[in-house]
Amino acid sequence: MRIVIDPGHGGSDAGAVHFNRRESNDNLRMALAVRDRLVACRQAVIMTRTTDTDVPLLERSRIANNANADYFLSIHRNGATNPAANGVDIFVRPSPSNREVSIAQSILNNIVLVGVQSNRGLKRENFSVLRNTNAPAALLELGFMSNASDNNLFDINFDRYADAIVFAISAAFGLNCSAPLTPIRPPVAPQPPIAPVPPPQNQRELMMQIQNTLNTRYGQNLATDGICGPLTRAAIVRGLQTELNRLFNAELPITGVFGAQTRAAIRLLRRGDRGNYVWILQAALTCNGFLTNPDGIFGPLTENSVRAFQATRGLGVDGIAGPITFTALLG
Repeated sequence: MRIVIDPGHGGSDAGAVHFNRRESNDNLRMALAVRDRLVACRQAVIMTRTTDTDVPLLERSRIANNANADYFLSIHRNGATNPAANGVDIFVRPSPSNREVSIAQSILNNIVLVGVQSNRGLKRENFSVLRNTNAPAALLELGFMSNASDNNLFDINFDRYADAIVFAISAAFGLNCSAPLTPIRPPVAPQPPIAPVPPPQNQRELMMQIQNTLNTRYGQNLATDGICGPLTRAAIVRGLQTELNRLFNAELPITGVFGAQTRAAIRLLRRGDRGNYVWILQAALTCNGFLTNPDGIFGPLTENSVRAFQATRGLGVDGIAGPITFTALLG
């Protein structure tokens, strides 16, 4: 078997972007995870890229055709101007073979069993990487970058999504896959990763609330536009510096710049903590595109968002916000 895994976009082409999160990075992380699992099954895997580099669309197909690939999978994430858009879908070429449809449908079905917000189905599209690739091919969209809950699901279910893809490919080609895979089964009671008190679902609305609170609580003068730009990020840092001074006598200058002195003053935050310091963490997470309920209570949703953020930044994933996590959020 020769399987080509194509992480969509890369280099100067970031794909969809949500705050500081780039689709090209998510695509590469998932593609490498799928590759590693297939290699553990002793399969030959060819990657169209393994780093954050530009690869022209025709070159991606050329790589697959030159390798005489048995299967080609392009991994992407979606994006939309409407933050409510969500879900996963998979694409095949306009006139696919029955086998091509069967494999793609199996990949989608197994991902849906792991847990998604919505199943957008199997679709036919004349994408370049499908049109110009000789082997059976599919293009997978693993949720919307522009939807905070889809981002959380991608991060929390990352390993199981990778397992689901490998499980489907292995079954389709009769591979003797000895790599340990997470069992894929329908959840008994599917639940999205939300807090007991649901936060507003619109990311812009959340940021507007945070900007209003920064203005009233910390004397800032932000436009409440729902956009986390440099002024809003600096205001969050000023709030952090204010709280560290108030709670821990840190004696920090209120500069809005997250430097070495501010980092050294950071104290750990974990599940069960409460107060304005927790609220600052929630504001920083929201600013980076991770769903929280900015209420000053470090509950399950905040912990999940901390873990998801840590995973995307390659940090130790423990759900505890300390100097390293705060530096990645605001530094």
